[in-house]
Amino acid sequence: MSGATFFRDETGTLSPFWRFSNIVAIFLLIWPPICGSVGWWMKFDFGQPLLGWMITIVIYSYVFCAPPALLAGIIHAVAAIRFQHNSMLVPLLAAGSATILSLVLVSGLQPRPVYYLINLINVPLESYALFFVASLTASLICWRLTRRFARTA
Repeated sequence: MSGATFFRDETGTLSPFWRFSNIVAIFLLIWPPICGSVGWWMKFDFGQPLLGWMITIVIYSYVFCAPPALLAGIIHAVAAIRFQHNSMLVPLLAAGSATILSLVLVSGLQPRPVYYLINLINVPLESYALFFVASLTASLICWRLTRRFARTA
């Protein structure tokens, strides 16, 4: 197998593996700062944040938002490459899945017994709204940026 066929298929487009990798990489790089910034502004709106706070938000958003970004990127990549589906429903599904994963991760940070991690019924509705709006904003932006890789031709 030559390098040209490893990156491109016989029609000259990127191979599905590289399209999948590019979509997931864009989500892993861009989703966390967007999701962290939107979530911070929704939760703690103190006006215009200082540059130091913005840098801190972006750095810590990679720690807390990377697993939901990976999940959303995989959902988008599978929908685009395997199912050739790139509609508005895909960002909604990815944002909903990322919201649930985010709430499980946040509830895992609190010192509780393990069976509380699965109990998402007692999470306040404001937390669902906060994570969903932040995830949906990040999902829509990343979805728009990855549309070039989602198309086959």
